[in-house]
Amino acid sequence: MPLLYGFLAQNVVVAIDTAFLARVGELELAASAIAGAFYIILFMLGFGFGIGTQILIARRNGEKNHEKIGPIVENSLYFIWAFSAVVVVIAMFFSDKILGAIIYSEAVAEAAVRFFNIRVFTLFFALGAVILSRFFVGIQFTKYIGIGALIVAVMNLIFDYLLIFGTFGFPKMGLEGAALAAVLAEIAGLAFFVIIIFRKVDLKKYNLFRFKMPNFEVIRNTLRLSSFTMLQNFLSVVGWFLFFVIVERTGERNLAVSNIVRSFYLLILAPQWAFGDAVSTLVSNAIGEGRRRYVFQIIRKVAIFCTSIMLGLFILTICFPVAIMSLYTNDISLIELGREGLIIVALASVIGGVMWIVFYAVAATGNTHVSLAIDVFSTTFYVLSIYFLAFTFSDRIALVWLSEIVYVSLLGICAMIYLSTNHWKKKEI
Repeated sequence: MPLLYGFLAQNVVVAIDTAFLARVGELELAASAIAGAFYIILFMLGFGFGIGTQILIARRNGEKNHEKIGPIVENSLYFIWAFSAVVVVIAMFFSDKILGAIIYSEAVAEAAVRFFNIRVFTLFFALGAVILSRFFVGIQFTKYIGIGALIVAVMNLIFDYLLIFGTFGFPKMGLEGAALAAVLAEIAGLAFFVIIIFRKVDLKKYNLFRFKMPNFEVIRNTLRLSSFTMLQNFLSVVGWFLFFVIVERTGERNLAVSNIVRSFYLLILAPQWAFGDAVSTLVSNAIGEGRRRYVFQIIRKVAIFCTSIMLGLFILTICFPVAIMSLYTNDISLIELGREGLIIVALASVIGGVMWIVFYAVAATGNTHVSLAIDVFSTTFYVLSIYFLAFTFSDRIALVWLSEIVYVSLLGICAMIYLSTNHWKKKEI
């Protein structure tokens, strides 16, 4: 549940940005959709490294090798900050060329670059917080993750209100204000995690925060496991980025309403991500303790919990789609255009309640190369379905979200087939 609160608070940030920018203008809403998706591509590369870090920490925790956990955390921080620095430098020089080549509308491209060139600095703080939160998850100390994410959400709300609209004497920055608000909020979130570690964690037990010279052997070992999850996350989000690139070709208005649906979808995906983290930690710990026989039982129970919550959210969505859309925009035509999409993504989330959990379990066994292969296969069909649906139903753009059902179904089915073979039991990390 703390993980659920954490992911929910993180996704509330996206919802707040979308709701505020929808009241600034459709151009700003459309630009933030593509620039935001481009940022998430880079973030998810780093997050993929964090997943590998978490799996290693959980395995060492299950083995009771607690003193090896601190060096994993510290060297992961070294790597993730070096990664962030390289990405920021490259992005600052080439973001206009990359986004300009991808985005059809010149106005949307120019606004997207303005947003992205500020938002990209969030990587340093957001990915640092990812590593520390993966440490909490790996040692099954998740109590403060939700609080940290709530701090980020609240600070983002405050800074959004101050900087987007220029209230209480602050400059009216509009689109750039939303990007700067995210940077400031993530700084607060990282600071909270650092404080909690110093106050609540036994640093001696985990050999943590010694901050010795980088140990490249530890980094290589972590990267050897994480490289597959990094690439997997990258490809997954590239699929989502292409979603918005393809939709943008059908019109600025379709892109704007798709951004609203995306914001809602991210919000209701919070339980899936939280339970996915839970099953990943529980499975990895169980294997580390030599209790592989419990893996399927863990998967089944976590999937039941997750699907029950997703079913409740689906019922709420089909009962109140107009009310949900109205939280984002007052434009009646946008509300009508997007309500169908809300119902479709809510249905996809119910299916994902089982499929995502099984897929997360594959990576937790240490077979991250298999989860990558599954994701490559699923993403390929996902992008093809987006292209077909976007141009076939451009006047009912909400139907393009049927591609999410295709994606999660393929992920889960392939993962189930792999786990049923028992090859995963042979993996040692």
